Amino acid sequence: MTFNKKVDKKPYQPKPLENESDVRNALLNLLSRRDYSVKELTEKLSPRCDEALLYKVLDAFIEAGYQSDERFAGALVRNRASQGYGKMRVLQDARRKGISDILIQAAIQEEAIDWFELAVTAYQKKFKEPLDRQDRKSADKRMRFLVQRGFSFDEAKYAIYEADENNSAL
Repeated sequence: MTFNKKVDKKPYQPKPLENESDVRNALLNLLSRRDYSVKELTEKLSPRCDEALLYKVLDAFIEAGYQSDERFAGALVRNRASQGYGKMRVLQDARRKGISDILIQAAIQEEAIDWFELAVTAYQKKFKEPLDRQDRKSADKRMRFLVQRGFSFDEAKYAIYEADENNSAL
């Protein structure tokens, strides 16, 4: 008995969606787990079915309220903010997922997030010790961290200053 025998495995190919019922079931299956943008849904399902059929069923889902880019934008803003990302990163992620700037700006306004305080929280979570003002390399590293997370320079400066003030007051 040999265990080193090679088995040719074919890569998984999802079955094609041939009719309206198949497309509807695939959409329900995806949307039952989480919200998706229209762009994400079309990217996932267009290789498996005719685009005209997909858009027909997708339009019915939008009318029925099963899919909503507005709801998705709000969920995206809440999710990214809870993960400690700044406004710029939220905007970038939304654009990548096919959400218009108008929808994402409306969702940001509706959530009313204090981006300065969120930057302070993200900073304090990452850097426990106060910044040594003489160490320019460390200051640059901390600034770069916040900017790469999507915070503006003003928010990053505020976070570093506030966190250091709070640490020195203890």
